Amino acid sequence: MKYIFRPLLVAAVLTSSSAMACKPVMVTRLTFAEGSADLEPAQIAKLANFVDRANSTFTRYLEVSIDGGATVKTPGRTPGEAARLAEQRARKVTQAYRQFQLNEIKLETTSNIYEDNRMSREAGNDFVVVQFHPDYEALKLPDCSPVPIPGFKR
Repeated sequence: MKYIFRPLLVAAVLTSSSAMACKPVMVTRLTFAEGSADLEPAQIAKLANFVDRANSTFTRYLEVSIDGGATVKTPGRTPGEAARLAEQRARKVTQAYRQFQLNEIKLETTSNIYEDNRMSREAGNDFVVVQFHPDYEALKLPDCSPVPIPGFKR
């Protein structure tokens, strides 16, 4: 019986490790105190370390996206105020990012408001997410879902 499961285990390990290598995106999340758009020294250090790590992980990126968020469901906060707060957060992180990123990479900055105070039990909606999107073709990274799928017959 154990000889039947060994090939299945090997296949599962190989499949999971190859799936993790496909189309990676470098991501970090900076959290903010409720109502604040100020970057704390720890956030600045985290962003600087993240930019360094991203630049040492891949040599080419298509784009960097920075997305600020703020919650609407805070007593006394209107949707317009939440939108301005999300924009301020995204703008301040973008300014800090530009100080650390020496290479020219297309940059997209967005902001969003959220109806709920929390995205999940672990994460609130007062944040900025920074994502580096590698240039998969130039880096010749594997494709997780090639089209057509080799060996697949309809």
